[in-house]
Amino acid sequence: MAPASRMSSANFPLDPEGHTYHVGVKMGRVANRILTVGDPERAHRIAKSLDSKDFVFTSKRGFTTITGAYKGVPVSIVAIGMGTPMADMMVREIRATVEGPIQLIRFGSCGGIGTRSQVGLIAVAKDGAASVTRNNDFFAPMYAGNAPDESLSPYVISEACPADKEISEALVDALRKRIGDDSVITGMNATADSFYSSQGRLDPGFNDYNQDLIEAIRKRHPNCETLEMESFTLLHLARCASFVSKENSIRAAACAMIFADRKANDFIAPETVERLENDAGLAVLDALVACPF
Repeated sequence: MAPASRMSSANFPLDPEGHTYHVGVKMGRVANRILTVGDPERAHRIAKSLDSKDFVFTSKRGFTTITGAYKGVPVSIVAIGMGTPMADMMVREIRATVEGPIQLIRFGSCGGIGTRSQVGLIAVAKDGAASVTRNNDFFAPMYAGNAPDESLSPYVISEACPADKEISEALVDALRKRIGDDSVITGMNATADSFYSSQGRLDPGFNDYNQDLIEAIRKRHPNCETLEMESFTLLHLARCASFVSKENSIRAAACAMIFADRKANDFIAPETVERLENDAGLAVLDALVACPF
């Protein structure tokens, strides 16, 4: 096996051919319209609906990129795994290797915490997303065996970052056409930095001080319907990129299948997941190609 090529920069690593360090793509490999998912198997299932597949690659860091065409329009499907760090690396490395504006839609899975969120529905984050992060300073006194700092909140709930209005509306319309009006809800998302503590899951092995976290999220953002781990990062970075350059702007929207009803402690059936992935995946592609740059 040939040795790996040396990267050119510690600030933004690229190999001699211009491939990025984590996603492993270079200029010309990724289209300006991107559907991003977490599960690589979901990416491959959705990719069966493409007219053609010109580039398929899984990087050593677990990112899967599939580029082809849908209804004659170039699109890419990128699977990132889970969590805000993976979302951050994907957006930054693809922004660095795609010329011109980008349109990006996340199609993921989530937990439902709102009054309208039920297992098997698709939730569109039309009202944007907020972040929920563990406040390590609250827990810091525990390092010395003391009680946590009750003057602080154990979790920080941010303001909401808006989603792109036009793409979100196109996404809602496409989903309703594919899966029906009653299967789609809109609202806000909360993006957590953990699957467990920052999403209010109670773990007997740890004292996470999160018993009232979901209630606190809903109090801060009454229209919040879902909890997951990626959408805020995508929307937030899209706004940051667009602030730097309109020519290289990113417009982003997000939707997710509600896998878990956190209120009723219910979980989705595998056959429902299969149906939603097929039908809603097509709807996301429809929305991507329907919106002009």
